[in-house]
Amino acid sequence: MNEKGDPMPAPRRTVSAATAVKKKPRRLAPSLVDLTEWEAMKATRRNLRPADAVRECAYLSEEYRKRFGMPEISLKKIVKALQAKKISFVLTGAHGIATWTGRPRSTKDVDILVKSGRNHARAVKALRELYPELEVHNLTGVAAFVVPGERESVIDVTFPHRHDIAETLATAIWLENEGLRYRIPRLEAALANKYGAMLALNRDHVKRAQDAVDFMGMARHSTDEGRDPIDMEWLAKLGELVWPGGGGEEIIRFVEQAKAGVVPNPMGR
Repeated sequence: MNEKGDPMPAPRRTVSAATAVKKKPRRLAPSLVDLTEWEAMKATRRNLRPADAVRECAYLSEEYRKRFGMPEISLKKIVKALQAKKISFVLTGAHGIATWTGRPRSTKDVDILVKSGRNHARAVKALRELYPELEVHNLTGVAAFVVPGERESVIDVTFPHRHDIAETLATAIWLENEGLRYRIPRLEAALANKYGAMLALNRDHVKRAQDAVDFMGMARHSTDEGRDPIDMEWLAKLGELVWPGGGGEEIIRFVEQAKAGVVPNPMGR
């Protein structure tokens, strides 16, 4: 105690520099250091038929919404509604590239590409009738269907705003799945569309980074056993539609970089 009778504070422990140096770093288990085998396993791509890849992507997306109590957005119902009105469309976005990446994933929205004008208006009307509870935001080049109170769309109905996207609409391939018929982009068109998105200066940087990852995934999967190679000549032409006077050479270079394990980086120009 001190002179007033109060308890004295406990003396502080001091650690000398010499003592601190003697502390050994924690050793990591070998399994945490060499992850080569595990990383290779997690990077596996599957050779999926287009219809199977779309179905898996739709299942993952709908299951996610169901488990977290989100409103139902059914790809099957969307396709049926457009089919019933005889509206020609192409399924794009995560559904449209699932077979080309070999890694279907969950996605929050369904992306529909249609011709501009009357066809676009008819598609929007058909989906309004299917989901009357959704709000429709008419933005530049897209009708975005949004759950009330949310900010991100769950269905996007777009029309071509670039020449490469017009080619996507014109050259898409037909799929048949559980009685449904619809189209998805060809591999080369999907690569060109992702390339165009990567170059869009008004696009969010995180979204552009995801576009680059998708581009790389498609390029690498094209080299896997059982996959058809990329038509590089046609891809170069599509690249020129994205960026006349340089896009053809750059998109080919990005494909070669992706095959070599380098993520394309147009933002680093």
